[in-house]
Amino acid sequence: MHRPVAGRHPRGPRPGPLGVAALSGLALITACGNDSAAPPASATTPNTVTTTPSARANGSPSTPGAAPAPAASPEAVPRCTTDHLGLSLGRLSPGAGNVYAPLVFTNTGPEKCRLRGFPGVTLLDGSGKRIGEPAERAGDVRPAVELEPGASAYAALRTVNEGVSDKPCWQPADQVQAYPPGSTWALRTDGRSFRVCGDVFEVSAVRPGRHP
Repeated sequence: MHRPVAGRHPRGPRPGPLGVAALSGLALITACGNDSAAPPASATTPNTVTTTPSARANGSPSTPGAAPAPAASPEAVPRCTTDHLGLSLGRLSPGAGNVYAPLVFTNTGPEKCRLRGFPGVTLLDGSGKRIGEPAERAGDVRPAVELEPGASAYAALRTVNEGVSDKPCWQPADQVQAYPPGSTWALRTDGRSFRVCGDVFEVSAVRPGRHP
C-alpha cells in the first residue's frame, strides 16, 4: 500500500494525441484573446505619482494628501549703501559729565534697506585732516534696523565734559566722517563744533529713530 506524499497529488490518465492537440489549440486561442484585453478598472500601476492642482501650480508633483511645498522665502532686505543714505549730526546733549550727539543715517533711496552694527566715525578739521583717533565701539550689536524710504537710524557719539579728565580736549570738529556699517565708502556732515575731551570718543551700534 502506497501513502500519498504531502504537497503532491496523484496524476490522472494521460490524454491521447487528439486530446493534446485540442488542449494546445484552446491554449493558443486563450492567449490571443488576452493580448487585447484591457486590465481591470481597479488595477493600478505601482509607484505612480499623482499631480494635484496645488502641485501643478508649484511646478512639482506630489502624492495625494501630501502637504504643499513650502513657499520660497522672500529675499533679504539689502544693506543700506552710501549712494542712498544721508548723514547728519543731531543736537549735542550734555548730562552727568557726558556729552552725547546722535549721528543720523537717513534712507534717501526708493527702496527699503537695512543697517546693522557700528559705523566707523572720525572727526575732521576744515582741511579734511583727521582730528585725534577714530571713535571706539561701545555697547553690544543691536538687531538690524530696516529703513523705509525717508526713515532714519542713529548711532550715539559720546565724550565727556571738559574738566572731567586732566587730559586736554581736542580741537572742535569742522566735519564728521562716517562709514555706514558694512560700507567701505564714507559720508560727511557738519561737525557742529563737536569736541572730544578726556580722550573719550565712543560710538554705539545703530538703532531706530533720529535720537534717543
